[in-house]
Amino acid sequence: MALKQGKALKKNMESESRQHILDAALGLFAQKGYAATTVREIVDAAGITAPSLYYYFGNKEGLYMELMQTHCALIDSALDLHLHTSESARHRLKDLVDKIFLHVIEDKDFFRLMFAIYYGPSQGAPYCDFISYHVKFHAAIKQIIEDGIASKEFQPGNAGHMTWVVRGVVQLAMEEQIKDDREKIDRAGLQKILDLILDRF
Repeated sequence: MALKQGKALKKNMESESRQHILDAALGLFAQKGYAATTVREIVDAAGITAPSLYYYFGNKEGLYMELMQTHCALIDSALDLHLHTSESARHRLKDLVDKIFLHVIEDKDFFRLMFAIYYGPSQGAPYCDFISYHVKFHAAIKQIIEDGIASKEFQPGNAGHMTWVVRGVVQLAMEEQIKDDREKIDRAGLQKILDLILDRF
């Protein structure tokens, strides 16, 4: 019994240590960029030694890839939830946007890093298929709109054009959230804007 408890405690401590390193690295990558962040800065910020980082992640590239996979999995999960449900198209669309938007609010450093690498130079970072997440989000919005048209909840129209209307507003709201120099659209504000759009669908 004592041996099992000891193993469980060790596993829990290792899990916390890994997460602490991931959090420290994400903050630095988002602030300084991937290339400009050194292993020394990461271990200093995490309060660990370099061998601990290498033990858990192999190297800086391995650490970066685990960060990307972990955070992108959360986006995948939010997208998958809204494609197979009996809720109305309006409810599904508003809820999907809210879930993704909430991820942006709660995970600003990840989205700052993702947008910086997606729109800017790679900074020498290992390749991560960010394009697929833009494509999946766009496709999820379009599918819900098509379902709404098919069920006569929305008026007949070009689902592709309607998708771009929604996507454009959401994209702008997301980008505003990760900037610190201006007034932002909040969750309630974005939902009101969606209501204005969907009332015309």
